Amino acid sequence: MTSGNSDPSDDDLGARLRAARERVERETGPSTGRSGLPRTQTGLAFRVGVELAAGLVVGGGIGWLLDSWLHTMPAMTIVFFILGAAAGILNVYRTAMDINRAAGRGGNENGAAGNGAPKKGSDRGGRP
Repeated sequence: MTSGNSDPSDDDLGARLRAARERVERETGPSTGRSGLPRTQTGLAFRVGVELAAGLVVGGGIGWLLDSWLHTMPAMTIVFFILGAAAGILNVYRTAMDINRAAGRGGNENGAAGNGAPKKGSDRGGRP
């Protein structure tokens, strides 16, 4: 590697890469980049499924390990499976809210979703 000397071909390559990225973004629209949000509906569906399955597997696994250790079969497995299901559903809800917020649909100052009703003083007719 060089110690700070910039090769003209490196500068040219960098400029070509920037131009290609700008062209792709103009053609396809802006991407989410590194925001952590899926770029496609398939990605979103896969993420939601994995979030839910991970909660179930981790909760059930912890319960099974505790049952093996405490000799309480199947009490801890059932309890932690239910807790894992709740955690998975909560993760799916958080993911949906993140996607909703990123899309610019809904949400208020504290991140909670609205109920769909117009705000006070702003009905559909535009009257205060």
